[in-house]
Amino acid sequence: MKVLALIGSARREGNTATIVNKIIEGIKEKNKEAKINSYFLHELNINPCQSCYSCIKTGRCAQKDDMQKIYKFLEKGDVLILGSPIYMDYVSAQTKLFIDRLFPYIHEKSPEINKDLKTILVVTWGWDKKDAYDRVIKNIKKVLKWHKINVYKVIKGYGYQYEKTEVLEDKKLLNNAYRIGFNI
Repeated sequence: MKVLALIGSARREGNTATIVNKIIEGIKEKNKEAKINSYFLHELNINPCQSCYSCIKTGRCAQKDDMQKIYKFLEKGDVLILGSPIYMDYVSAQTKLFIDRLFPYIHEKSPEINKDLKTILVVTWGWDKKDAYDRVIKNIKKVLKWHKINVYKVIKGYGYQYEKTEVLEDKKLLNNAYRIGFNI
């Protein structure tokens, strides 16, 4: 099993990363042979889409940056975990940059994303209202689907306002994240 975790938060031990790592822990427990790569998006060299339309002509993005290894994974990988906090009413800038660079996959000449790719979306925010960002989640799921990426599960972590790791007190959420990873 090939797993890629992309974390759109700069906090290495923050709420989003903690939930993503709990999913990974569940995967590792069930599948000892899983090949797992986990990246903080802000540490990768991912340029913005240049709107050059090279991908329309060739089926591939012309930019040579770290998205190339992500593209390879999307075509052959098994599980994608995409985690982002909500900043300013949407996913983080790092996460949005990743989503924008999926543009090559909506064109006729595009390579195919693995049709069996299971995607887990992790979204966290400070407001303690459970459905506060359901519209954002719905939008992200729609945009990913345009790119032939279907979201298998969504985990919402909310009400984490001040401390980086308030999620550690939410045992129910962490157990759920672990179970999702274990059962994938």
